[in-house]
Amino acid sequence: MKYQKKSLDYQLNMEAFHEMDEHIPMIKSERDALRSWVKQGHDIDSNPWNLTDNLDGPLNYLHAYRIKNGYPSGPWDDWERPGDRRCWDLSRKSFYTKEELDF
Repeated sequence: MKYQKKSLDYQLNMEAFHEMDEHIPMIKSERDALRSWVKQGHDIDSNPWNLTDNLDGPLNYLHAYRIKNGYPSGPWDDWERPGDRRCWDLSRKSFYTKEELDF
């Protein structure tokens, strides 16, 4: 699908990409993949693998990309709210807080 570059959705998605690019540490392959995803007309807060967080909402593309490539945590986690650290549960393919996993 060719996305309309002048559409409001496209402009908002690109703005979100630039904001994330400015504030979140990324390596070149992550940045390139994320840019490609957004330029195809997708929301930055969605992912093609349908990975979800602990509330069954979709993970943003960058988190999902990192999980699919085998490194679900690292220094980029600092952009999350303090005290909101989540752990990846492989069996459920979703993020959960430490308290939720300790039940």
